[in-house]
Amino acid sequence: MHARDVVASIELAVYIPAAITAVIICAQHGFNRSSGWIYTLILCIVRIAGAVCQFLSRQDHSNGLIEAKIIIDSIGLSPLLLATLGLLSRFVDFINAKASSTFTTKHFRLLQLLITVGLILSIAGGTSGTVQPDGTVTIATTTKAGIGLYIVAYVGIVIVYLCSVPRTSVITNQERRVPVAIILALPFVLVRLIYAACSVFLHSHLFNIVTGNVALRVAMAVIEEFVVVAIYIALGFLVTKLDANARGPIAGREWKNKRTKGERRPRRHSMGALEQQRM
Repeated sequence: MHARDVVASIELAVYIPAAITAVIICAQHGFNRSSGWIYTLILCIVRIAGAVCQFLSRQDHSNGLIEAKIIIDSIGLSPLLLATLGLLSRFVDFINAKASSTFTTKHFRLLQLLITVGLILSIAGGTSGTVQPDGTVTIATTTKAGIGLYIVAYVGIVIVYLCSVPRTSVITNQERRVPVAIILALPFVLVRLIYAACSVFLHSHLFNIVTGNVALRVAMAVIEEFVVVAIYIALGFLVTKLDANARGPIAGREWKNKRTKGERRPRRHSMGALEQQRM
């Protein structure tokens, strides 16, 4: 088998059971978009689709299938970042329930917007890029812009985390597992992001999305995603479910709720009440 087919086989062996497990965790914690686990599930599905495309490309060498592989490879970063952002929102909500609010829904909305726009640009770039007969890929400017937004969003996530982690002592012992999982995952997300940046900004055959070095891709992308998915799935079994009325304003996505004209939305104190019950 071709080396890329071997990698695709391993991805299927890992992500199919991971997707099933992620469904179980989402059923426990909820399929709401503020949950980091729903994006973990999406990442598993995206990687399964990518592996299937790899096998199909053995018989179909059309540009359309190659474009699909490029798009799938680039959009995998968005659920990885959104999963981290979702778990970070849960962490910050618990802090805000016991201490002054440094970060609010506006900060998380901005980070989510950066990732979402990056996703859109990556998809647009994947459809507008060109592939030469020798496998050389011309990366579209929109793809580069999308990766740039991913980098900015990652920096923002790190800043929010570093500013929030000194106040970890105000949250319950069980919830302290969330920042531990995030700090374990962030270095792997960074390496994955570096690989993506090298793929679009460096004109090197080693990082070519179609014909690049397989060992390098495994070392800087495949393994990193495996580890992050494993960390987040394990975390899903280690923390308790938060009911809808127990989520804070960030994780509860109050900023997504539409106000009825002439009505004011009451301020939620659910996180504070939850903390008092646990104390």
